[in-house]
Amino acid sequence: MKIAVSVNNNEEIVSHLGKAKIFYIFSKDKEEISFIESRVTEGNHENHIIEDIKDCNTVISGKIGTGMVESLKKLGIKAITEKSTLNPVKAIAKI
Repeated sequence: MKIAVSVNNNEEIVSHLGKAKIFYIFSKDKEEISFIESRVTEGNHENHIIEDIKDCNTVISGKIGTGMVESLKKLGIKAITEKSTLNPVKAIAKI
C-alpha cells in the first residue's frame, strides 16, 4: 500500500489537507513501513493536491474536507483524518 501523509516543515502532520505543502510518501506492507520520497506541492488547490498523490492508495491529514474526500474516493484513494498524533509513521502504523 502506498500512503501519502501531508506534513509541514517540522515533519508533523498538517492540520488540514488544503494547507499541505509537502507530502511524505510511504509504503506499508503488513507491519513494515518504508519511506519512499518527499513531494512538494503547490497546495491550497484541490487539483494540485490530487495530482501530487494520485498514485497513492491512502492519504492522511489532520482534517480533510468532504468535497476533497469525495474527489479522492472517486480515484480510489482512501482519506484518513488523524488527530491523536502528529507523527506520520505512528499514524501509518494505526492503519
